[in-house]
Amino acid sequence: MGQVSFWGVQHGLGVTSNTAALAALIGMEYELKTLISQPQWSDSTLERSFSKSINHYNRQFIHVSGTGMDALERAVRSNKLERETIKNHTLVIERDRLDLLSGTEKSDKLRFESSIDVFEVIFEKAQEYYETILLDVHSGMNSPVILNTLQSSDLIVVCLNQNVNVLEKYFLEHQQAWSQELQQIPHIVLISQYDADSKYKLRNIAAKYKYKGKIAAIPYNTSFRDCLNDGDVKGFFTKNKYVTKGHENYDFIQEVRRTAQMILTEIGINPQVKFSERRAL
Repeated sequence: MGQVSFWGVQHGLGVTSNTAALAALIGMEYELKTLISQPQWSDSTLERSFSKSINHYNRQFIHVSGTGMDALERAVRSNKLERETIKNHTLVIERDRLDLLSGTEKSDKLRFESSIDVFEVIFEKAQEYYETILLDVHSGMNSPVILNTLQSSDLIVVCLNQNVNVLEKYFLEHQQAWSQELQQIPHIVLISQYDADSKYKLRNIAAKYKYKGKIAAIPYNTSFRDCLNDGDVKGFFTKNKYVTKGHENYDFIQEVRRTAQMILTEIGINPQVKFSERRAL
């Protein structure tokens, strides 16, 4: 159980879409209390990915009492943060399984980064209620919030693609430059928008860069991308939960499942024990 951070060496590598897809599937298929959030100062794309599924009453309460992360910051600074406080300021996507904590509404990057200590307190407290926390972390390493979030994680999912420039940027530059503390944190390499016909298959990538860790892939899928843009990620997985081999979305669903199992195993959760056949509502 713990905090999983999704991160990329640069923008455009599917960090948000990967986080959304895995969160939706985990919320649908596992008896786990899962929290997702996007601790970034200028982005709310994760929330928009689930806009059609968010409980509207809950949304109205949030707007009255304050946006998730900012409201919790006030609670931290007034020593009133409890585990229930976090739950009460989230948006419900899948009742009793998947909640979303809205990001900050701060428009100033420096003000956002000055709250770095608060974010750590919030996510530490969240682990008293949630079994799994999935964070969509800003790409790159140009912010102390990024570094601090990664360092406090139990698992880092490094999002890459099959572009050799991106692969070399991570394996030959970023990975070597990581601090000893970061290098000791378990991580999974996740190849986004994967093309199985490319010469840069998973085994070839691992061999080329002498990578011996966990590696997974999520293929490009047009239907999923459309649902992502429509704010209906949950609806996509609900509709395609039982598709069989030969269906156009089968491979995508299977790879997301495989990746979810890998992530849960890495943070100490037995997927077989927590798996549920209950159909998502």
